[in-house]
Amino acid sequence: MKKILSILTILSVAVAAQAQTWDDAYLFSSASYGGTARGVGLGNALTAVGGDPGSVNLNPAGSAVASYSQFMITPGLSIASTSATGTLYNGSAVGFGDNVTSAYTRMKLPNVGFVISANTGQRSGLKRISWGMLVNSTNDFTRRMNASGYNSSNSFAASLASSADGFSKDVMANAGWNETGDLSRMPRWIDLAGYRSGIFGAVTGKDGTYIALTEIMDEDGNFKPAGEIYQKYGTQTYGSKNDIVINLAADFSDKFYIGANLGFTALAYDIVEYWNESPADPSEFPDIEYSDGTKARFVSLDMKRRLRLSGAGVYFKVGAIWLPFRGLRLGAAIQTPTLLNLTERYGYSATASLSGKSTSSVSSPEDRWQYDMTSPFRANFGAALSLGTLAVISADYEIVNYSQARYRDHYTDSDSVFADGTFTGVNGDIKSYLGVSHALRAGVEVKPVPAFAFRAGYNLTTSGIKDGSESAVHAVSAGLGFSSSGALYADLAFRMRFMPTSYVIPYYYYTVPDPSKYWDKYIDDSVLTPEIASRTTLSEIFLTIGWRF
Repeated sequence: MKKILSILTILSVAVAAQAQTWDDAYLFSSASYGGTARGVGLGNALTAVGGDPGSVNLNPAGSAVASYSQFMITPGLSIASTSATGTLYNGSAVGFGDNVTSAYTRMKLPNVGFVISANTGQRSGLKRISWGMLVNSTNDFTRRMNASGYNSSNSFAASLASSADGFSKDVMANAGWNETGDLSRMPRWIDLAGYRSGIFGAVTGKDGTYIALTEIMDEDGNFKPAGEIYQKYGTQTYGSKNDIVINLAADFSDKFYIGANLGFTALAYDIVEYWNESPADPSEFPDIEYSDGTKARFVSLDMKRRLRLSGAGVYFKVGAIWLPFRGLRLGAAIQTPTLLNLTERYGYSATASLSGKSTSSVSSPEDRWQYDMTSPFRANFGAALSLGTLAVISADYEIVNYSQARYRDHYTDSDSVFADGTFTGVNGDIKSYLGVSHALRAGVEVKPVPAFAFRAGYNLTTSGIKDGSESAVHAVSAGLGFSSSGALYADLAFRMRFMPTSYVIPYYYYTVPDPSKYWDKYIDDSVLTPEIASRTTLSEIFLTIGWRF
């Protein structure tokens, strides 16, 4: 059975493939904390620990725990490994039956910044004030997925033709990419690119009826696959979410610490998606006769989509740490919703290769959308137990309700800064499909000698999708720390995140319930198009170099 994905909520084929769906709101609101190598090694169970600059994103009071100032920088490396294969139906995959593993490696900078600590000279009361500016990563979008296999039942090219059916040949050939008027009654950009590149074409004498390079028409006028094809499909995503934090915190009698962050979120997310099809046996595919008298045979087709999204936001966070008795620390923090202004750019390029006929690549212009998104409140709580100078054991709990996320139109008109009329449907989907996510983090640090530390951590984050279709994310981490007798220190950490299995349907066939409204098409569930299941493991390396002063 096909999984219910966000694409199923976009029933009209006129909707462009943009990052404005409920699962994109979930993705851009979610957090997977990076930060310093010490924090990562401890599983980022830092709400009650404090002292480490990586803890500031989790609890602003943490910067006041350290009695010294410090500067640090943390370069890192992300290595994503993804396995993908077509899911089974009646014991076999409907296309994309190969088992393909893809790897993708990228450099990153998950932490950099400084904290200045100033003593007041008092023995009790307000003993210390700290302030700082830090950049800590809060998500990593590194991923590459490739899938391939044979299919004799349907094709991506034919799905484009079904989407274009009803639109006149003149519209498909000559309509502007940014045609004015009711855009819901215009072809999708991916269909225009497919037609103009020759991936599918008009049937002679039947304006508004289209046939793909992968199809033939039988004696009854019905379309069917010309032969078995070899398909490739893939996506590559990269980018990150980083928080630039201005922090202020205070220490009262070494018993109670309070702090606040003014946070600025910087979001960058790029995705490249591609489709490729070619004949498994070229001899099965007949010559195609064109209106100019030429004959050609299908060799291959390529379609690519590129989406680039960038955004900036602001939020406020307050937190506290309390020492009820020696060795025990309790911490709590709450973060306001983040108001993000997002800009996305996307476009398509397509190529059809034919023997006997010259072709050229077609590229759409780059479209640009600007809108706002509000991510939900976050609250986290923690406890840490110190066993003298030998060890620290810590645990955190974090809660976030993703159903509170919202999209809004963005206007330059000051009288209507925030309106959500355009996103009424998707905001309803967010309420329907998203809910509460719980995160448990645990960590331990052992110092057999003062100069060396060994660390380990574990994370469990439950899905924010209500229907239970997505499993929890697990992460394990380990790290080492060295602190010289002077001012320098260094920490190294390694983390593995095990992502839940994700499902994608690379294409759909479409149907028209009402022929008089040919533009109002819906997914044709009677055609069993392929579904791909993929699982990603993200391995990360963090190295922090710091200086205390």
